[in-house]
Amino acid sequence: MHESSYGLIVEGSYDESVFAEFVGKILSREPRVFPRPCGGITQLMRRFPGFLRELEHAWAGRPVDKALVIRDWCDADLAAGEQRMSQIVEGRQFAFPRGVKFCCVRQEMEAWLLADENAINCVARQRGGRPVPPVQGQVEEIRNPKETLRRLLSEAELPYDAEVCREIAHRADIEVLRYRCPSFRSFENKVIDC
Repeated sequence: MHESSYGLIVEGSYDESVFAEFVGKILSREPRVFPRPCGGITQLMRRFPGFLRELEHAWAGRPVDKALVIRDWCDADLAAGEQRMSQIVEGRQFAFPRGVKFCCVRQEMEAWLLADENAINCVARQRGGRPVPPVQGQVEEIRNPKETLRRLLSEAELPYDAEVCREIAHRADIEVLRYRCPSFRSFENKVIDC
């Protein structure tokens, strides 16, 4: 069996590092990842069809096994956002053996990073920072999880940057994410299904 490969079309560089970690965590191995950051939601919605075509040749001229198009979505109805993306490429055929999946993250990706304070505290310890308390309640209901994460990282004496976000994702407990983040469970299903 060959190494599995995933194309990740995401909003930006922070998403690129975090989602690559989460895909590896879900699969319990490190797949070959071909990220395509777009520079925001508007750009993602405009550019993802072209990136899908490009990913058909990304792996030494061959298509990646599966392409994931991932965006933030503030509405509780994730299916509506995913349907909106799929309609843009309706009727088009792609060469990915395991297909294209459209994924909406409830609010913002940072909500998932807020779910496991132990992961944040582990990164803080490694970098000489301070521990922080858990974020109470439904993290996917926080209106601006990016701002909440920025504040929490500041308390932990950590910078808010792509590498710190990647390290938190790497340390995150997948069971905690499944429990606290319904949109993570949806994302996980899309990563593993054929």
